[in-house]
Amino acid sequence: MSSKTETLPPHHRWNFGAFLMDYVCFGIALTFASLSSVLPAFAGQLTDSTLVIGLVGTVFNGGWLLPQLAAARLVNDKPRKKPYMLVGLGGRALWLVIALTLWANLARYPTAMLILFFVCLGIFAASDGFSSVAWFDVLARAVPLKQRSRLMSVGQVIVGLAGIGVGRLIGQILTSRSFPSNYALIFTLTGLVLVPSVAALVLVREPPQEKANPQAHSRMKGGWLSLLAADPAFRRLMVCRVLIGMMELATSFYVVHASDVLHLPQSIIGKFVTAQTLAGVIASIVMGLVSERWGSRYVIRIGSAAAMLAPLFALAAHLAGSGWLVQAYPFVYVMLGVVGSAWMMGFFNYLLEAAPEGMRPAYVGLSNTIMGIPTLAPIVGGWLLGATSYTVLFGVTAVIVAVGFLFTLSLKPPRRAVLVEEQP
Repeated sequence: MSSKTETLPPHHRWNFGAFLMDYVCFGIALTFASLSSVLPAFAGQLTDSTLVIGLVGTVFNGGWLLPQLAAARLVNDKPRKKPYMLVGLGGRALWLVIALTLWANLARYPTAMLILFFVCLGIFAASDGFSSVAWFDVLARAVPLKQRSRLMSVGQVIVGLAGIGVGRLIGQILTSRSFPSNYALIFTLTGLVLVPSVAALVLVREPPQEKANPQAHSRMKGGWLSLLAADPAFRRLMVCRVLIGMMELATSFYVVHASDVLHLPQSIIGKFVTAQTLAGVIASIVMGLVSERWGSRYVIRIGSAAAMLAPLFALAAHLAGSGWLVQAYPFVYVMLGVVGSAWMMGFFNYLLEAAPEGMRPAYVGLSNTIMGIPTLAPIVGGWLLGATSYTVLFGVTAVIVAVGFLFTLSLKPPRRAVLVEEQP
């Protein structure tokens, strides 16, 4: 009789600490530059166009996802992945470039400021997306599966607790300072918090490369998309990810809806950030336990249900127009916080478990390239809002995400993507 035991990689404790530092600092930075509240609100200070505001999510998500197939082609067969993980980190300095231009009052020329903002945002996202292909592979080899779930859970709890303070600070900055110095300070803090994140990744000690799975490599002879045809678990996962990703139809417009339609004050943005991050703290603890006990597919289902509830609640508040539903609008961001916690512990952990040995960069790169499809969702959402109404936008979003939730119920337990050895 034999049993399978997980082989601990060298320096796993050191790497746990280094990845945790990166995870926490990067998460706090993106709390300051929140894609669901701060960045759309900033764009809304420079333009009234819903299409341009929707472009914020498209540029960020598209920039992060679309380069990854090319990155996977470059990285997959390389014996060392860390150099490729580090090469894109220079893009993190672009937050300071945005801040400096705001301090210099380029916002006097809204079109020029928007162009520079979108260029910097796109380059930052693309460089980080390139690095992330190697990041996921090094993480999966450097930190064992159970410790990886704990890392994500602990990291998200720390980010969430810090995010409560960040949310209050953002609200204070936005109300105590005038535009553009308020956003200049927010983006300055974003850039500064990313500095220790870069230092932590430099200190990561990369373990030896796994031996590639010959059977998995043979699947690629028909091209990268043959991985989808040959791997049912991967295919089901991608259908779920794309449908749930269509929640971005509405995400960029919740803050605009709250301000322009429900007439909530500008300071509510800070409460949105606080609600989202506090929900992320609680969800990270709960889903960390769920992931260790029942597996990442149950985390996916929880996150998918939350993704469906966000537009449903926004729709209910919109139809009510006033009363407690409007005052409880931060609940939308509570649900977004739950979804945010589920992406890493759910979808990405499932993918890392499902990918065969030596093939993670290919799986990560292909899956994230396919996820470029929902990057058009904010633009489509802006067009849909301009052509119809918030009722239609929130309703359509809820229906599509609900279909995605139903698909998550068909996910099977993935094979473990860690090296195991049989012992007598």
